Amino acid sequence: MLSGRLQPLSYLSSLLKLYTYVMTANPIESASTGGVRELPATEARNQLSELLDAVRDGEFVYLTRRGRRVAALLPADIAENYETIEDEYWVRRAAEAEDSGRVSWEQGVAELESRQA
Repeated sequence: MLSGRLQPLSYLSSLLKLYTYVMTANPIESASTGGVRELPATEARNQLSELLDAVRDGEFVYLTRRGRRVAALLPADIAENYETIEDEYWVRRAAEAEDSGRVSWEQGVAELESRQA
């Protein structure tokens, strides 16, 4: 590891695992990938340091409650990339809305009020 960041191949491997999980209905099995863990949140409390080390090394950790996944621990750079993608999506959607000729809330209310008068 260089400067605490994932090496490019490890990063790409982690992204591929995340993409595969998100784009399919079937969860990735731990045995097939070796980089995915799943454990109850109550157990995670006692293993937090070890889990953070595993995540730093590129693993995904799913926390469960009553057998259902409720949270995931994943490397910070992957989460930051996800946030960037989401932000870009909403900026694009806002620009499309502005270009589509839609009226603002205030304009819509004023128009409706003028029709009622």
